[in-house]
Amino acid sequence: MNPLTNCYRSAAERLTAAAQGMGFANLPEPVPLRLREKEGTLASGLAPALAGRGDAAALAERLAEALTLEGTPFDRGEARGRLVLLHISPRWLRETAETLASGLLPPLPGWEPGPRDRDDLRFLLTYTARRCRTLAERTGPLASELPPELVLRLAAAPGDRGDEGRLMGIYWSLPSETRRDPALAGAVCRRAAEDYDRFFR
Repeated sequence: MNPLTNCYRSAAERLTAAAQGMGFANLPEPVPLRLREKEGTLASGLAPALAGRGDAAALAERLAEALTLEGTPFDRGEARGRLVLLHISPRWLRETAETLASGLLPPLPGWEPGPRDRDDLRFLLTYTARRCRTLAERTGPLASELPPELVLRLAAAPGDRGDEGRLMGIYWSLPSETRRDPALAGAVCRRAAEDYDRFFR
């Protein structure tokens, strides 16, 4: 099970426990959850699903207050309108990046990148894997914060070619001090090399 799937499961378990503690028995399956990558949150529509014609915003407040988040990927929960938002902690993002970067890095793609063209996925994956491997093998400073969108995409199952091209584009749009974070660079290197193998070998 990949880290993002575990994150969803943890959110569903804690929301279910909070709702059951308030006396709700017939919960929707699965618990409604939607990832907001840029914010680093999971948004749940459990309150409107349970409230029926009642006040879903008030129920969302009660659910958020009843959440116990110790030992989860989340550092806080809040109600926003009719939704309950679970905020993924910076610590989880850091630990996930380090886990994704751990172990031996895969071999670099054998293809030598030609003229720089970031619309060419083969170039993008090869160039990114090589640059990131260099950064990952250094002991450089850690970024003060890791970008939720990139870490969450790395933590998810690989997508299609378009998804992986967008993922690498997110990496290259980061400030240079964030790109130089060894754990983040290692995780990106691993993904780029593995995706090169998936698509071109």
